[in-house]
Amino acid sequence: MLKIIFEKKYRKLGNRRRYYFFGCFLMFLGQLRAQTTFADTFSTVSYSRNDGNTNWATNWIESGDSNNGPTAQYIRIQSQQLYMYYIWSEEIRRTANLSGATSATLSFDYTTNSLGGTRQLGVYISSTGGAPYTQIGTLSGSGAFSQDISAYISANTTIRFAKSNANWNSDDNASIDNMLLSAVIPVDTDGDGIEDVADLDNDNDGILDWDECTFTATTTQNFTTSGGTSVTNTATSGRGIMYIDFISIDNSFNLTVNGTDIATEFQFQPGAPGNFARFSTGFTYGQGGVPQLWSMTGTLANPMLRVIVDADGNLKLFGAQSPGGTLLPLTLDTPPVTVPWNPSGTNTITIGQFVTGPTNMNGQIRFSGECDTDGDGIFNRFDLDSDNDGIYDAVEAGHGQAHTNGVVNGAVGTDGVPNLVQTDPNGGSTNYTYSDTDGDGILDSIELDSDNDGCNDVLEAGFTDTNSDGLLGPNPVTTDANGVVTSGSDGYTVPADADADAAFDFRQAGAPPSITTQPSDTIICPGCSGSLSVSATNADTYQWQRFIGGLWTDITDNAMFSGSNSATLNITNPTPSQDGEQYRVVLTDVAYICAQTTSATASLQIQVNTIITNRRITYRVNKN
Repeated sequence: MLKIIFEKKYRKLGNRRRYYFFGCFLMFLGQLRAQTTFADTFSTVSYSRNDGNTNWATNWIESGDSNNGPTAQYIRIQSQQLYMYYIWSEEIRRTANLSGATSATLSFDYTTNSLGGTRQLGVYISSTGGAPYTQIGTLSGSGAFSQDISAYISANTTIRFAKSNANWNSDDNASIDNMLLSAVIPVDTDGDGIEDVADLDNDNDGILDWDECTFTATTTQNFTTSGGTSVTNTATSGRGIMYIDFISIDNSFNLTVNGTDIATEFQFQPGAPGNFARFSTGFTYGQGGVPQLWSMTGTLANPMLRVIVDADGNLKLFGAQSPGGTLLPLTLDTPPVTVPWNPSGTNTITIGQFVTGPTNMNGQIRFSGECDTDGDGIFNRFDLDSDNDGIYDAVEAGHGQAHTNGVVNGAVGTDGVPNLVQTDPNGGSTNYTYSDTDGDGILDSIELDSDNDGCNDVLEAGFTDTNSDGLLGPNPVTTDANGVVTSGSDGYTVPADADADAAFDFRQAGAPPSITTQPSDTIICPGCSGSLSVSATNADTYQWQRFIGGLWTDITDNAMFSGSNSATLNITNPTPSQDGEQYRVVLTDVAYICAQTTSATASLQIQVNTIITNRRITYRVNKN
């Protein structure tokens, strides 16, 4: 259950007025930002342990010790800890590849004995894999060490332990345990340069992420707060991401989730107290030629501010520098804490404002649904074929734009949406209506029979469905990392348009032909001509057949037959041996591949010509 509270805080008056939004919001388990960990628990006597989800770039490397292994001398593994004693010139280091990370933290537990004064353990770091090192900690006593090392992110981030200041005495020692280097590496699934947490179309198929399930997958909640007027709304249950768009705001807001203040006060007014949000230039609103935020008003399509919180609690902030302008990244002076989502219970979100003058907020909250329609383990917003029917979502979407292997061609905006499907290249909306051919509220991209005619899209597209389950190829289906079926023998080419009417067959509801007049028996004499005919609706192909040798055999045009592929079969000069032959016609609609209609059987009867016999004719026969 999600409980959202819009709260105004009065700096001077002390009164509070709350605005409640209630609803359900179960957060999904997928990740939009990858938490990369390098760890060593020292549980074995080894310098090569890798206890995180990523391997270290090197083992532990000693220098200055008479034994450079983990078993003996001044630096070694002892009692499942990294143990150091009587340190003079001895040191130990280890390197991690933090390429692509946006932040990183080093933490570990430590205990020391007899260290103090100028005899201490130094913690050093380097971004070059070696000298020069920067000292980031001096240890004595016991405790837990934690340090932001984002400034040293590189492919060769190296941690080193060595003495600090004076040489140690023979009874001085220190132990390190639970070594952890954690880094946040933004994920950009579609490789368009916009990290997933800020990307509104994570597979670039032209369908916005929050629309990838159904039209009802997204719950929107509009809010307008001013003068203490309360507003109540309800969100439906769902799993996904939360977006908060501000159309207008008078310079600041606070965000609290489950009792945790996320970033103190998000401040956009120069000179006011709070946590300033700055553009890449270092300026905030009201500086560097950017107007004051309170002086501008956006729209839902083009908000002034956007807050995105992903399922892992990562928060991103974006702002426009003019009404209708591009949403640009904003960075807080003090980074926000991770939003503490409760994945299976109540989540209380409080958005407030300290009242120092006119105070108002106007905008919308959006909860993006999350689903995996085809059950292939890839959420729809990352899946290029969300229903595994062999037709790319980019084709089923309905925008009609060119694509390459299911990815819309051309550049994307700062919102991660292909420009070809946007009126405003950075507006976070599309310039077309999603295709829902049968109007049932389920997008074609996630429906196996888009036109609801009883014939699955995979077949109408001209592809192979081995077991008639509506999925491409045989069962079980296998897919690649993009959700594209790899177990089929075909698929992912231009879908069929058999009647060449510029509409794909899977979008045209069809039905088997219906016969209004069945073929009837016909009588033909040798040397004469006759015909068999059928009348039908919704038929555009005909195949006449005759029953020969116990099998129905297709007829082809020749000297005896013509019109074998039409509504009328002409028969010329049949032979007496054909008397009693049976005929039928098979009718199909080229745009409806799933069924055909077979007529009733008609018989051919041969009428033999009249024979005159005159018994009075006398023949004279010579005796020779």
